[in-house]
Amino acid sequence: MLTSNSKEKERSLSLLCCWYLGRRRVAMLLLLSLAFVVFVLGSYTINKESNSPNIHQSIETMGFGSNQTPITRELTSFYTGTSTNDHVGDSFMWNGVGGSDVGIIHPPPSLSWRHPCDSFAFPPPPPPGLRRPGPRPCPVCYLSPEEALAHMPKLPFESPVLKNLTYIREESPVKLENSQGGSEFGGYPSLEHRTNSFDIKESMALHCGFVKGTKPGHQTGFDIDEEILPELDQFHDVIVASAIFGKYDIIQEPVNISEMARKNIPFYMFVDEETDLYLKNTSSYTDDNKRVGLWRIIVVHNVPYTDARRNGKIPKLLLHRLFPNVRYSIWVDAKLQLVVDPYQILERFLWRTNSSFAISIHYRRFDVYVEAEANKAAGKYDNASIDYQIEFYKKEGLTPYTEAKLPIPSDVPEGCTIIREHIPITNLFTCVWFNEVDRFTSRDQLSFAIARDKIREKVDWNINMFLDCERRNFVKQVYHRDILMNMKPPRASSKVLPEPLPLPRGKFVGGRANMGKKIPGQRGRRRHRKVSAGGRNMR
Repeated sequence: MLTSNSKEKERSLSLLCCWYLGRRRVAMLLLLSLAFVVFVLGSYTINKESNSPNIHQSIETMGFGSNQTPITRELTSFYTGTSTNDHVGDSFMWNGVGGSDVGIIHPPPSLSWRHPCDSFAFPPPPPPGLRRPGPRPCPVCYLSPEEALAHMPKLPFESPVLKNLTYIREESPVKLENSQGGSEFGGYPSLEHRTNSFDIKESMALHCGFVKGTKPGHQTGFDIDEEILPELDQFHDVIVASAIFGKYDIIQEPVNISEMARKNIPFYMFVDEETDLYLKNTSSYTDDNKRVGLWRIIVVHNVPYTDARRNGKIPKLLLHRLFPNVRYSIWVDAKLQLVVDPYQILERFLWRTNSSFAISIHYRRFDVYVEAEANKAAGKYDNASIDYQIEFYKKEGLTPYTEAKLPIPSDVPEGCTIIREHIPITNLFTCVWFNEVDRFTSRDQLSFAIARDKIREKVDWNINMFLDCERRNFVKQVYHRDILMNMKPPRASSKVLPEPLPLPRGKFVGGRANMGKKIPGQRGRRRHRKVSAGGRNMR
């Protein structure tokens, strides 16, 4: 009986398992059928949407309608035609190299519309360490040079209010009693001229250096060789510029520059006659090639100032006057080495942020009054001139920097790099900034905020002031030449020892067979005894 009961139980259990497995197979078949139906319907819907001319519906289907970042919002507004700013749309046109319609690439309505750097999480810069106590670079998200160039705007940034800017010329400028500083090169603008330069109108004329001569570089006091002047009038989308006066720096060769940038972007280095002679004696530079690596050397004659740093402010702030047919420029102080492609820099700091002027903030100081005291403590300029300039600005209403000035992040720039588009409003800004440098001290960090704020009082225009650690990502800072020359030599332990003389062939050195034998050319060791001071005197 026990045996028969166990057999019946086994039979019923097997029947139950077969029934259960059968039901599972049927369920799997139903699920597969349902998945196939959903796939077919989904494919039909996607094909219908891709053939639809309404691109706005496709964008909403992809989820761009909510939780947008600023970049995707601008992309969405461009492709849907809802943007009121034409430049926003143009700044995200996918242009070819020449900017012609033949080279335009229209990306398909897909998730590839998102900017590749949209998901980039900005990490803080690494803390200073014992081996490197100063400020450090931080990661920056760049596009490839080809992708960056594709984002170059087809149309210029719209200059607010100011549309036509001309410059005052005088063959014999005279210093008036109320001009208070200035130079013949700058035209000795009076205080009334200075006030008028901040009264922004549709058409303006103001002092902006080069007041003498027929054109900048020709009999202006900042003279350039006649055969080079036509080269400066050529059209370029982008140029990179720097300067060395008074052989103050050593030329730094840019690295990581794409072949496309090497072909299309000229690199100009302005030097005075003293630096020109130094380069001829210390490099492969000659009068025939006029080049040091990527840099095209432009020699300046009859510099207007005795201060080499003040002469350097002319190409730094007045590039638009020397290159009247250039769209974008990147200024790099000669103490810096460019380590990122220019197209990538422009896309990151101008085109991506819809800006026409970009400069980094100072890594430590944000207030002009604090910066002035730091300049005096470091002996950057004579204290009386700095005090006079700051007192003048204080009477004009310049206040210490506080959080009330936000979203302006700082009143003090790190002015060694300037990224800009050459349009009337940016040209006006650098003109009035130069006039402040010409009138007061050559410390351009002290005059930046007053020039910026006076323009912003009249028009809606902003400057992209990015972090100093971001600047340190695309330039590498080196020492000035005089500091390098005065540096102490490395310690003896770090010197590279000369290679030893070769041993005679067939001689084995260091084995047991040669123990106690004298190797040819080897001096015997002298044994020294430590002798007390008293013992030496007794001898």
